[in-house]
Amino acid sequence: MDDDSLSTQLPGNRLSLMQQKYPLALPLSALLLTYFLLRLFFQQYVAAKSWFIFPSGMVVNWFNGTGIYIHSEWVFNVDGTRFVLGAPCSGTTFFSLLSAYVVYRLLTHKISVSWLLLVYPIAIAVNSMRVLSSIPAHNALVHLNLTSLSTNVHVITGTVTFATCFLLLAYLIEKTNAGAMQ
Repeated sequence: MDDDSLSTQLPGNRLSLMQQKYPLALPLSALLLTYFLLRLFFQQYVAAKSWFIFPSGMVVNWFNGTGIYIHSEWVFNVDGTRFVLGAPCSGTTFFSLLSAYVVYRLLTHKISVSWLLLVYPIAIAVNSMRVLSSIPAHNALVHLNLTSLSTNVHVITGTVTFATCFLLLAYLIEKTNAGAMQ
């Protein structure tokens, strides 16, 4: 047995060879694992969603002043319509996605660890924007007699808000990294 074949048999060397051959295997695995573990955590420990519901509701309440916090939900009465910010509206899916992306970028050595600390406040801000945009969108549909579409406002405004903010954040992270590398 020669020295080269012996060195490839050591576990540390196998990992090193695998990382050389498949440089994105570990970061992509970490991305998927982070996302799925966070989603599983929030599904199994629903009470943790209140860490997102309460502060998002505080921001929304600060803007419109009509909210009341009852039993882990914010209830807003705006123009005769009741809006509830509860577990389905917590923003934990966005938090999980953004966390996974930041972990991926950390492992590819593209960003600072400080981005990991910013994920939670960013998720609160973005979820608050989604709720704040859902209220006038719902009222506009009611005013236009399109109440059949109003049940989909939550999904539509969430998708648009979260996707737009995620893409803007990804762009900002990449631009910040590009500026730091020059």
